Amino acid sequence: MTQIQNKTAKATWLFRKKRALGNFSIEQSFREMANAWPETSKPTWIEAMHFSEGWLNRWRIINQTRALQTHILHITGDIHFAAIAWPKWRRNRPHVVLTIHDVGFVHDHIGWKQRMMKTLWISWPLHCVDQLITVSEATKNAVLSEAPWFDPVNITVIPTVVPQHFHPRKAEPNNLKPIALHIGLAENKNLHKHAEALRGLNVHLRIIGEPSDADHRMLKQMCIEYSVQSKLTDAEMQEAYATSDFLLFASTLEGFGMPILEAQMVGLPVITSDIEPMANIGGDGVLLVDPNNIQSIRSGIAQLIGDRSLKEKLILNGFRNQSGFNPKHAALSLHALYNDLLSIN
Repeated sequence: MTQIQNKTAKATWLFRKKRALGNFSIEQSFREMANAWPETSKPTWIEAMHFSEGWLNRWRIINQTRALQTHILHITGDIHFAAIAWPKWRRNRPHVVLTIHDVGFVHDHIGWKQRMMKTLWISWPLHCVDQLITVSEATKNAVLSEAPWFDPVNITVIPTVVPQHFHPRKAEPNNLKPIALHIGLAENKNLHKHAEALRGLNVHLRIIGEPSDADHRMLKQMCIEYSVQSKLTDAEMQEAYATSDFLLFASTLEGFGMPILEAQMVGLPVITSDIEPMANIGGDGVLLVDPNNIQSIRSGIAQLIGDRSLKEKLILNGFRNQSGFNPKHAALSLHALYNDLLSIN
């Protein structure tokens, strides 16, 4: 039996090409698992040579993947299509593992573009993988909804881990008015309803991302006091959490919901959605609201900023909750999965 711990087998992690700045929570999560890997011989870290933009670059990524010599090939990030390089009929192929974080991107398109995204990022890759990893039960169910033919026996749920560069803040901020932290500007991040809920409240909205012209017009029309930060370093993101009063994360769709755990690690109260996976990920360290109901979001905000004991309870429970998403647990689970695959031969 060939096993990772015997150091005779090689595991390779293949990631998207990294841009200069941005929030790369996927890569950070894997870096934490590498640091907690249960042996000295860690998986090899490979980055795609091209950005996932255009047909030619994607074909080049597939060719790069085909040239990799490894026993375990683990693909993650937004390059699911790289798995097409190793269909199951090819001889001397590695065991192919794919991590899918969410499938919401499929529904960002309509018509032929949606069909293309579903084919290249879900259907064809799943026909080529030996094992699929999802970061939550919600993502697992979403994948099976898109590909009901895929055997759920070949799906393992391994939650994303909290980047360890975040740390508890020394003290709560003493802002003249509460600062609500909003992260991300995809449609599912719910900026419009967040703004509607904040209208008339004495709260400053801190947005992490790059709002569109339409977003700016909407915020000004609603008389929302807001500020914008983008392309933050890890240290700057820590500071954004530490100097805010609460995280407003009433998203309509997530594969996991990493900002919830990041905020809990820093000691920031969290308002999030009463749907999966957010409700499960946050444990009892979050205040749940209906992301599709403006009044529910507004009531949650008013309740949090007006109840000191509730804030303290959420902070304490949040610290306890995020500690369960540690790199060692995830690394051991992934290590065991690799060994199970290698034992098949």
